[in-house]
Amino acid sequence: MTIKTSTIHALEKLLTIGEVNASELQSLQTGEKLGLWRLSSDNRWAVATPTTVQLLQSLPNLQEACAAILSCELDIRIAWSRIIAARLQELGNRRDITELTQAISVLGQASETIMEQITDSTINPTNFTELEKILFSIPAEQAPATPKILRILGATASLIEDKQGKPESTLTDVDPLNPAINWVKGRILQLPISSLSAGETWEIENQKAKNVLSGIYFDLTLEEINPDDTVSQSTMRWVLSRPWIFLLAQIVFTQEAWSAERIAGKLSLELPESQINQFHQPQQILVVITIPTGEEILCGTLAELIIRVLNYLGVSLLTPVSTTEPNYLTSLESKLASAISILLQKQVWQFNPGGSGQPSSYSIHPDFSDSCYRVLGAKYFNRLGNSVTAAIRSSCESWIELKKPTSTICNNNDTI
Repeated sequence: MTIKTSTIHALEKLLTIGEVNASELQSLQTGEKLGLWRLSSDNRWAVATPTTVQLLQSLPNLQEACAAILSCELDIRIAWSRIIAARLQELGNRRDITELTQAISVLGQASETIMEQITDSTINPTNFTELEKILFSIPAEQAPATPKILRILGATASLIEDKQGKPESTLTDVDPLNPAINWVKGRILQLPISSLSAGETWEIENQKAKNVLSGIYFDLTLEEINPDDTVSQSTMRWVLSRPWIFLLAQIVFTQEAWSAERIAGKLSLELPESQINQFHQPQQILVVITIPTGEEILCGTLAELIIRVLNYLGVSLLTPVSTTEPNYLTSLESKLASAISILLQKQVWQFNPGGSGQPSSYSIHPDFSDSCYRVLGAKYFNRLGNSVTAAIRSSCESWIELKKPTSTICNNNDTI
């Protein structure tokens, strides 16, 4: 089996963009069968899955994630397993119980299969030396490659040895105007992209993110503009076709609808006092929920709420870092800052300075609120987006329940 450099580059695209031309991965036999990607409805694109994201997050870098996908190919797995079997045998011969136990722990479910290959173990070069030099910087038989291969075989053990890998069903292509099709279980969402380098522009423009939710949120392209739209309709079209903008707009839309119920509490997006001078591009927004009894509960940050909503919907964020990491949440909040700035400029969100004991906060802009009930907004943002609205409300309500026992009354000076 020969793996071309172009195949490795295609895997890197899959892991960073979320989709790649399927012809670029046709030499790989197992990825689709194990659910590491699914084919688009027209069979032209290989599309990342939640399994792809889990694998990416389980390894320290992109190269090892690519190597892990390649390790699922039978010939490569056998070759690397024989080297690891030889390394385990060396540890056993040296009676290095600590190192042996640690290696077996990293391998997990793959350890039993590898131990069965002791009789065929070897430290000789494999037939994939050039591939290994690209992925590991050195051939697989050299000792410094051993920890990497241990991690790779361990990360894919559930798919191979435990036989959990299975094909993923095809999803309907993303429709710029239909949230009901877009925000479904198994969909992948790119990280927010505020600006593009020349290379990234090429990728986005050539792929158009037909099968994953795009991270871009700049203005509509000439192809997307409807010359008959009013200003209000053009803004709504932009909101609908930019996933991160849509999600943030849905949060303030849900906020308004919840508040209108009056007796059921409310959702507030509050700005810490330390951020007042950066209200146009905040680095942190606090989520405060008022329960029907009138108690205000500081639940966390906007980034945390978004992760909860995505988890509720079954949408996976294409990131190499676990979304539960505190540092990651801070990073996501920072990425959202420029998107919020644009939402304010386009009068989708509005900033409320507070005063008289009221905290500074954000809410839906009245003009955008009105457009949510006009023809374009009523059909697509309001009706077809109601599953996202419901996900935001449900995520907030479950969050309150978690916070109630240890929560304290919130005030303007609270920070996370």
